Amino acid sequence: MKEKTLKIIAIVLAVTTVASVAAFILTNNKGISRSEAVAGANQTSDTVYSFDASAYTGAVSVKGANGEIYLPSDIANVYFTADLSGNVKFFDYANGAFDASALPVKQVKANLAATYETIPVTVNYIEKDGKTFGIGVFTSDMSASVKVYSYAFVKLTNKPSGYGAGHLLLADFEKENFYNADKTYSEIYNFDLASGKASTYVSNNTRLIDKNGAFRADWTMLTDDFIANLGGAKYFFSSRYYTADEKGTRADIMVLSNAYRPEIVAEDILGTWFVNDANGMHYLRKTDKGFNNVHNNKTAETVLTEFEGDYFADYLQDGKWLINKKSLVMTDLMTGTTKTLSGINIIGFDYMSVSPDGTKIVFAKNGVKNENGATVQQAVYCTADGSAEPAFYNEPLLFSESSGFIWLDNANVMSVRALDGTGSKVGSVVYSF
Repeated sequence: MKEKTLKIIAIVLAVTTVASVAAFILTNNKGISRSEAVAGANQTSDTVYSFDASAYTGAVSVKGANGEIYLPSDIANVYFTADLSGNVKFFDYANGAFDASALPVKQVKANLAATYETIPVTVNYIEKDGKTFGIGVFTSDMSASVKVYSYAFVKLTNKPSGYGAGHLLLADFEKENFYNADKTYSEIYNFDLASGKASTYVSNNTRLIDKNGAFRADWTMLTDDFIANLGGAKYFFSSRYYTADEKGTRADIMVLSNAYRPEIVAEDILGTWFVNDANGMHYLRKTDKGFNNVHNNKTAETVLTEFEGDYFADYLQDGKWLINKKSLVMTDLMTGTTKTLSGINIIGFDYMSVSPDGTKIVFAKNGVKNENGATVQQAVYCTADGSAEPAFYNEPLLFSESSGFIWLDNANVMSVRALDGTGSKVGSVVYSF
């Protein structure tokens, strides 16, 4: 893949609907009222969209003014940037600013076995308070000998406690996820940091090949949220017993081993949300009428909450928080307690992101063309208890649809956005509320 192509990919990943910024007549580009939010993006006015004068431009602070796109590390208040040439930098976040990290940056070279190929990757990493975190990026420009994979994003991290001592390398091969903080890693490697030796945990016997000639990416999967909620278990999730298009929508929870058929501890869960704690396992499972919130104490399953409707169409989820887009009932899946939001309309919305303390929420909707041909996105910033008036935005270029939202703390949430009206320059911005 040529350098020009890589740059184009980076721009496309970071910002969508750039072409819609031209002088279209737009709807409510100054922010919208509660009643206008209900009506949606199909209204018209005589206002011509202006990036510089838009309500959202005035509401966000620019943290990536030079085009930096900050992503979280496993170390508190440390973030990183990366590009498709393999350059990685680390930053400390404090007092509302990102500064180059003072932590020494080290490098380790590794060779990853994937679909009978060897992928070379250089991992830049830092260490602090017993935690190790690193990032490596591979593209086909870096090695002509790799034929099947054109891209790999590699993360170095400490093993979760149930995996034992040492480190893991996790690999994701989906280019469209490059700037997404919520990656699904499809290869798990046991990694010796001293020697740079990476070895696979799980048997690939009977592993199928996808249409691109690579091993199916649903064989062994981990997410950062899954790892953080493993407790002391040695689990991973897999969609290997389902069709390829069900990756991440149906999965089994398995015990990590080199067994021909790994032990399954929870079968056919819905989505990828999974928590293992002292009380047992927690997950969702589809039913004829909708889905259930299930608690498994290792001997029996108990249904904590029953939900009606289509999980993917009628609900949004962020970690333990689940909301019905129609009724606005928001459920804590760990406790079963509920609260009902008010003053917003999120029917048709695509994303929910909740602050770490559960008090503030962002809802966002992908771009939709209005009757004038302009692609308009929507975002709502609100408090979970209704203590503050929700803020509504209905504009082009609100957020990257491939990057998501990242909470810096309980009052500041970061996303990727265009930094000018052309959409050619992008970076991280922060919304405070």
